[in-house]
Amino acid sequence: MSKTTSPKALLSLLSGHPALSALARQARKAPKQEPGDPLACLPPALRERVSLVEDSQRWLAIVETSATAQLLRFHLPKLQQALPGQQVKIVVGGRRQPPGRQTSNPHANYPTLSQESARHIQALADDMEDDALKASLERLASRGKPD
Repeated sequence: MSKTTSPKALLSLLSGHPALSALARQARKAPKQEPGDPLACLPPALRERVSLVEDSQRWLAIVETSATAQLLRFHLPKLQQALPGQQVKIVVGGRRQPPGRQTSNPHANYPTLSQESARHIQALADDMEDDALKASLERLASRGKPD
């Protein structure tokens, strides 16, 4: 069995060492986090990737990726304590678009093919018997650059 250490023993250990006592004093002087911000209970790197939205019955924690959602699941009990009486649901909202990057044409960021490649793909599509594959090849061929 291990011997338990009392808080008084830890305090005497901290006060007996000059470097540890200085760190303990600085920790006591550190400002407390704002009680009004529920995201303050999260680590800073995670705090930047979470947005809280109040729904009619609960809070929605909107995150960008499923990896961020998995990290948030570990901190969910602390977040629910910061929002007393409310349940928190994690929602993966997908990647955020950088400001100013939205275009009116949704196909503007698609890759384009050379006209010769598009003609070869269209010729393959004309010979296909499977309708779904033919439609896919025709969509791909439509990305050819105009002459």
